[in-house]
Amino acid sequence: MKKNRTQLVAAIAAVMCAGVCLAGPRPAPGGHRGPGPRPAPMMHRSMPPPPHRHHHHHHGGSGFVGGVVGGIVGGLLYDVVTTPTVTYPSVVVSQPVVVTPPAPVYQTQNVWVPGCYVNQVLANGTVVRVWQPGHYEQRTVVVQ
Repeated sequence: MKKNRTQLVAAIAAVMCAGVCLAGPRPAPGGHRGPGPRPAPMMHRSMPPPPHRHHHHHHGGSGFVGGVVGGIVGGLLYDVVTTPTVTYPSVVVSQPVVVTPPAPVYQTQNVWVPGCYVNQVLANGTVVRVWQPGHYEQRTVVVQ
């Protein structure tokens, strides 16, 4: 957005500069320039007319200079308006978030183990199911 604003300001300044240059010189106060009849001089009747001198001022150069400046300004404006602005998407590289879980806390507790049947192998190789009653046992458990 800032680049577009800068280009707009440059274009407006160039147009204003071209307008000033193309305006050309201005006549002196009370003087006459350009085509058409000259205004009658303010003289008294008793004074003789001034002598006519063949001295001419040629001001045709201002059109040439204006054309050169206008061509340069027009070329600059054309470049500003027609040159595409290439914007690249910004690449955001995010660092991976490393989440370390809290270290587990272990504690030794007396835990009730309920009774159950246990398979017992006798000396001759036969298997007998025997009831083992419930009891307390010390176990290491995770405390949260």
